[in-house]
Amino acid sequence: MSAKRFQLENYKKYLLNRNTASSVVVSYIENCIVTEDEAAKHSFHKIMVHNWPGSHIELFETLMDYFQSPFTPVNCTSQGEITTFYTSSLNFVMKVLKHDFMFPYQRNMFNLDLLFNDKSSADCFDNRVTVDDVVAGVVSNRLSDKCELDLSSFDKDPEFVEKRIHFYKLSMLSQYKILMIRMGRDTKSLNLSNNNLSTIPVDLLNFFIKGDLTAINLSHNEIPALSELQRISSKIEKLWIEGNPLCENLDPSTYVKNIVMRFPRLTELDGITLNQHGVMLPFFKNFLDTPDKKTKMLVEKFLTLYFAHYDSNRKKINNFYDAKVALTINTSFTDAEDAALPSAYAIYSRNALHPMKRNYVAAKSNNKMYRNIDACVHALSALPKSEHDPTTFSVDVLRHDKKCMILVVDGTYREKSFDPGQPDRYFRFRRTFVFNIYNINSNSVYHINNEMFSISFATKEQIDSSFKTPIRNMNSLALINPESEEREAISRAFTHVTQLKRTEVELRLKIHSWDLRSAIKEFWDELRKNKISADKFIEDDYDDFSDTSSLIDEVD
Repeated sequence: MSAKRFQLENYKKYLLNRNTASSVVVSYIENCIVTEDEAAKHSFHKIMVHNWPGSHIELFETLMDYFQSPFTPVNCTSQGEITTFYTSSLNFVMKVLKHDFMFPYQRNMFNLDLLFNDKSSADCFDNRVTVDDVVAGVVSNRLSDKCELDLSSFDKDPEFVEKRIHFYKLSMLSQYKILMIRMGRDTKSLNLSNNNLSTIPVDLLNFFIKGDLTAINLSHNEIPALSELQRISSKIEKLWIEGNPLCENLDPSTYVKNIVMRFPRLTELDGITLNQHGVMLPFFKNFLDTPDKKTKMLVEKFLTLYFAHYDSNRKKINNFYDAKVALTINTSFTDAEDAALPSAYAIYSRNALHPMKRNYVAAKSNNKMYRNIDACVHALSALPKSEHDPTTFSVDVLRHDKKCMILVVDGTYREKSFDPGQPDRYFRFRRTFVFNIYNINSNSVYHINNEMFSISFATKEQIDSSFKTPIRNMNSLALINPESEEREAISRAFTHVTQLKRTEVELRLKIHSWDLRSAIKEFWDELRKNKISADKFIEDDYDDFSDTSSLIDEVD
């Protein structure tokens, strides 16, 4: 008898096992799969496992791993020695038939019976709807107008709970390919938090990496190690991973450094904006007694601006100080160390190890306390040029109210040696800033009224853990660890504005570490001096470079 003569009704509540799985039934199921029979999608088959010793989730994972066929279980129960659930997947049913209704678990073989076409979708869900329809509806409702797809606590969605659909593992979404391709195309921010993830769901993320995804939330899962994050695209700009085991044994500085090195484009980590150094100052969640939003923003802005000016153009720091500021600089260098250091340290600082010398000089130097802006800036400007590493900063706000803020900053800085035979000098510092707060035109204005600056040599451990993360210039047109697509895009842009041959374009960009602005500046300088031979260009007419004018103006 031909399988085509049988309709679905002929197999209503049809018990399938080794004895009843005839070739006619197998042919019928195969035909339904090939033709994608619509009626078959509304048919649910009861899976019965005898003497199952584990949990329901262990059963689902064991069956999926062994039969290598994804399915979405519905209405799973255990009564006596039999564990049952429903599925509409005919592919899974076929795999069960081909494996003779048996599967292994913990060195034992288990039997599996199947009641084919036991229920319809209307029986399972009180209305005629397929599992695919339910999943598509849940996912689509979680996509916002801002292209944010919220898949957090996905298995606990009210629709799944009501219909008793066991979406026990988020990666099951990867079996809904058409749905996820559409979601991957439209999603810019993906929330996967609170899904009990112990690994990154790569199969699922693959639908998003070729789209416009720039933010991903993996917080409050069970991800054990930073190495798991290597599975995520480096194009991510916003990332949340707090609340995972990988965060528990890392100090804040190491945590931030490792994340930023893996994601060079990152601008926000765990909801906190990164500054232009590519790091998040670690005090936000670990040292502040009152971590209110205003204090966080204020402290980050001050540290970012102050140390950027201090390391580049120290005379501009006068804008941070009150007219009557008081500054003291303290050191603890030995005589031998003092002799090896620039004289500015001895001239402008108090040395705690030499109280007699300090008292001797006190009468001439007014005890080396600088009591106005000019004296303060002059003393600080006299110290050698420095470079601070914000990733080493430990910051504490001791007080912040309407009248005053007391801020303590510990960290590491270095003085670069211009002598190839001499190493750079590394110092440990503590700076205590006391701010007075004034109200001007309903705005709060903060000025440093008192500062205590302490300096000592950094230990070997402190030196080894500093300056590991390169400073990122947010104003540059540079690529950090560029991928092939990015190299292609910037090469095309450089070719367009210069008309140079491709080999010359790539050579110049590599020399400038893929910094477009820097490469164009050098090109323009050489062109002005007629240092570029004609054979480097695509065409003979290479005099019009008006397209580069905006870049050149900024660089110059």
